[in-house]
Amino acid sequence: MAASYLRACALPPPPGLAERQGARWGHLASMLDAGVNSPPTSSAGRLFDAVAALVGLRDRVNYEGQAAIELEQLAWGASGEVRDVRGYPARVDGPVLRGTDLVRGVLADVAVGIGPTLIAARFHAGLVDLLARAARDARARTGLGVVALSGGVFQNTLLLAGLCERLESDGFEVLTHSRVPPNDAGISFGQVVVAIARDRRAHPPGG
Repeated sequence: MAASYLRACALPPPPGLAERQGARWGHLASMLDAGVNSPPTSSAGRLFDAVAALVGLRDRVNYEGQAAIELEQLAWGASGEVRDVRGYPARVDGPVLRGTDLVRGVLADVAVGIGPTLIAARFHAGLVDLLARAARDARARTGLGVVALSGGVFQNTLLLAGLCERLESDGFEVLTHSRVPPNDAGISFGQVVVAIARDRRAHPPGG
């Protein structure tokens, strides 16, 4: 994911990243060139994976969400609250949120020697701001004032708390998970509900 975001930004890798990968870095470039095993994704989790590698935190994961979890833990180590940290600016183009802008901010700080803890905090603050502005833009287009925060990225308590605070201060009603988790377990639960509903439709009681 780091290689993919670097390509999207048309920027070289930060010092050490390509060297840590050795020949694998060239193989990744060839795969991206050919579009082999590299489907496009809009996943926030994959953005976290990229940033974790770019700051030298983790290049590979042993379980789903590991890089994102460690990046959040790193951000908690920044002095002060994340809401007081200047986040990286990023554009909202209609329904498209420019995660590449956050990556550019990360790389700019890496280049001048900013430590990974502060970079992680700035990344989180920038993502909170990006999502809050996207919600405001959507409300301006649709008139809707209710926001549901769902998906595995919202297991990140730093992101969730910061975004809830921003949205509520902007007058939104914010819905969050309480009984069903926001990650893939919630998807599985929804799939079961759909399957049961289809079965009942096909085989109604007494039918």
